[in-house]
Amino acid sequence: MARKAADAAIGATKTALIEMGRKHGRDIRLVNPAHTTMDCASCGARTKHALPLSERTYTCTACGVVSPRDKNSARVMLVRAGLNPTGADRVRAGGPLLPGQREPGIPALQGGEDVNSRHTSA
Repeated sequence: MARKAADAAIGATKTALIEMGRKHGRDIRLVNPAHTTMDCASCGARTKHALPLSERTYTCTACGVVSPRDKNSARVMLVRAGLNPTGADRVRAGGPLLPGQREPGIPALQGGEDVNSRHTSA
């Protein structure tokens, strides 16, 4: 019975996220989460055995890439969604963000302005 309730809650949450994304004009991509901790984000190879939860580092046996387990899994999901995982760690193809650079769409603070002083009116 509890599993049915959990499945219903997950389904309702997914539906709400899809509706909110569409309402606000966002691109929604559903990704099958199966085997994300077993696949390599770099070459796509799959390990033969699932990693135990105590193992926090993913090492690909095919290409040799080493990365934190959760970050590799997130990159696999980005690849499955058809997105480029290059910027997943705030790293661009041209290299890391420099202190003077900022993410596009994030306004820069003016001289002496406090982060909490900005208020937007809706």
